[in-house]
Amino acid sequence: NLGSGEIIVNSIDDEDWKNEWKKYYKPIVTKSVTVVPVWIKYNKISDREKILWINPGMAFGTGEHETTKMCLDLLGEIDVSGKTVIDVGTGSGILGIDTFRREKRVYGDIDSTAIDTAKENARLNSVSDRCEIERADLLEKSKEPADVVFANITADILIRLSKDIGRFLKDDRTIILS
Repeated sequence: NLGSGEIIVNSIDDEDWKNEWKKYYKPIVTKSVTVVPVWIKYNKISDREKILWINPGMAFGTGEHETTKMCLDLLGEIDVSGKTVIDVGTGSGILGIDTFRREKRVYGDIDSTAIDTAKENARLNSVSDRCEIERADLLEKSKEPADVVFANITADILIRLSKDIGRFLKDDRTIILS
């Protein structure tokens, strides 16, 4: 005998549910950039603060995860001027957009939702005219070796990439994996 129970059904407004999570998402300050949700009115801490506007939507990547913060900090230490950079597993585009603001880059993802979100976030940050965002495994599609490759993705994908990532990189290269 499992006992008795009661089922209560309440209807809720679907739009409220879709937006409820937004009230918990706050600006994220890193050493190199501050990631700010587009729906928040934000005042810069200083004139030197760099703002990256983001609306993650359904794509992975809000900037809150420690791995993203670490990657942003490392990217802030790298001179990407004139370098080819590939963002593997773009998600919402936070890492790629931070790089795009300094140079033209190519990045992508295999998830169509992520690509749509990254394109919108590139537009929010005024870099959509300088970047190519496409649905692809860029390490398979890359036409030339890169100077910098970063991938902030799951361990199983990093393990798969580790076998041949070197052939997509120039001799004097930087890899940021997390």
